[in-house]
This record gives sequence, structure tokens and C-alpha cells, in this order.
Amino acid sequence: MERAHAERILLGKGWLATQTPDFRAALLAGTDLVQFDKGDFVFHAGDPPGGIYGVVAGSLAVYVMTPRSGPDLSHILHPGCWCGEGSALGAPRQILTVCAMEAAIALHLPADAARQLVRSSAEAAWRVGALGQVALQAAYANISDLLIRRVDRRVGAVLLRVTGALAEEVLAPTGDIRLTQGQLGQMANASRDLVNRTLAEFEAAGWVRLGYNRIAILDPIALADFAFARG
Repeated sequence: MERAHAERILLGKGWLATQTPDFRAALLAGTDLVQFDKGDFVFHAGDPPGGIYGVVAGSLAVYVMTPRSGPDLSHILHPGCWCGEGSALGAPRQILTVCAMEAAIALHLPADAARQLVRSSAEAAWRVGALGQVALQAAYANISDLLIRRVDRRVGAVLLRVTGALAEEVLAPTGDIRLTQGQLGQMANASRDLVNRTLAEFEAAGWVRLGYNRIAILDPIALADFAFARG
């Protein structure tokens, strides 16, 4: 992928697209284009700060853990998403594990450059700090999804979130997203048999299209109406 194309992707969606031209230029000036093969780790929980990554192609899996549990697959980052912002905000170590679900490309702002950007002005610090709010919103959505009692509705809610069909409170169809039924089951806390049966029902309703280790959301509005229904 050409560098200019990678920049256009991040300038067209997600957190960076909402920032001022001067800030975007300053951030992008310090980045390098990096590639990951499927299964490559971007960073592990406990690693020292390694910089900020903006996804431009492929997808990255996010794993959460505590001193007593995990790592557990929790979320998926698609083009336009960012991770590693703690590197710029004084975090002593990574708190998540992130790896490539498939071949992926990202723009990487090294930790030193990220810290310099934050120190350059109060406005720059505020803008980078807003990435933490984005991550917090994703964490809240994750918790909310897992509190849905009905398994089929919970699967639908998680599916909308991890495919990017529900992003920034906007519902939109997706192309084919790499996702296995086992991975969806992990993130939705549901057995593979229940996930298989639920996805078959979603496909029969015309809400999704299933492929080999792939899924596309065709009708996110109908799926959301089902997933988030009361009762």
C-alpha cells in the first residue's frame, strides 16, 4: 500500500478524521507504515509503551486480561481505528494485547514522537487524550453487550460492534469481515453451537451473509432492532 493511500484512509474515518488539519499533519509527519502477518502481535499486555497505531487495512484483535483472568478476545479494530494511545499519555506499560487477525497494515507513531506531540501544546494533548475516551466508549459498549441476557440478542449486539457495523452510533452495512464463529462465541460468551444456530437465523432473515471465516452485515438496522429490543 502506498503511504498516501494509507493516510487518506485514516483521514476519511475514525478519530483522526475529526481533528484539525494542523494536528493531523503534525501526527502523520511522525508516522511510519508497518505491516503485520496474520497472528503477528502488535504488542502484549505488560509491554513498555510502543507508540500509537492507526489501522489502515486488515483487522487487529484486542485481548483483555486481569491478574486473575485472560487473555480473552474482546474486540476487533478495523481501518480507521487506533490503539496504543497510552504510550503518549504516560502509561508505564500496555494494558491490552493486540494482534493481527489477518494480514494488516497500520501507520505507527513511535512512543517518543507521540509524547513530543502531546507536549507540543495543550490542544495537542487534549486531542490525543480524546483517544482514551474513544477506547472507554468501546469498553462500555463491550460491557453493555455482555449484559444482554438472551444469547441470540447478545450475539447480534456483539456482531454489530466487532464488525464495525455499529460505530460512533451510526449503523451501516459492511463488506466481508474476517470472523470465525468460534471467535464470535468467545466475544459474546456463547457456545459455538448457539452461535452457529443464531447466525443461520440471521442469514435466513436477510440480516447477514455468511462465508468461510467471513461475515457481512447486510441489514444492520433490522439486526440492531432485534439485538437491542427490550424484554
